[in-house]
Amino acid sequence: MNIHLHLAGTSQGTVQEKLNRLAAEIHDGLTQHFSAICLQLAVAKELISSTGGDPLSNIQQAIELANLGLAETRRCAHNLLWGVVNESGLTAALQCLAERWSVPSRLRCDFRSENVPEDRLSDASKHQLLQIAQEAIHNAVRHANPTLIAVTLYRDARNVVLEVRDNGLGIPAGRVGKCEGCGLGNMKRRAREIDGRFKITTAAGQGTSIIVTVPLPQ
Repeated sequence: MNIHLHLAGTSQGTVQEKLNRLAAEIHDGLTQHFSAICLQLAVAKELISSTGGDPLSNIQQAIELANLGLAETRRCAHNLLWGVVNESGLTAALQCLAERWSVPSRLRCDFRSENVPEDRLSDASKHQLLQIAQEAIHNAVRHANPTLIAVTLYRDARNVVLEVRDNGLGIPAGRVGKCEGCGLGNMKRRAREIDGRFKITTAAGQGTSIIVTVPLPQ
């Protein structure tokens, strides 16, 4: 995509908004893929250096993740299309996301869905919820060293709720406000763009829960 041509004729504020959105898409879409690749290769390295274990499955997962990262790069370059959400639906995309991050004997990432009326969610809502889930998982793996991450999508009265909960290190009291640069700012922005409510529950040594509540259209 020719960014200069795409932004021609727009105001400076609109240009900056589009560039900010592009930066967020690249950050949210690509860093998760490559962080997952690093995780898989780190496990494979440990297995190779040890007397037992089978590193081939981790290497195979790393190859698959690299291909997904390449596909994500192409999506970012082609006008930030909705990608896998439009192709297979939000529930299937979240299931795939959880499977992609799971590492046997190291990290279990589970997904559960309950009574979600996807047909009532806008494409934008589905896209942003998937991106928030990606960012939440990425943050947990990068900063909290969890062994379990549970992703849940369910309906609550007139809302659809996404929850990403981990059993990692958590964030000490007083530091949550200082973690905007760790992806929380992007997640909050994404939630606001779809009229959603963002909530984080965390404590040192007690894991973290990211909860996003999106109203269903009446």
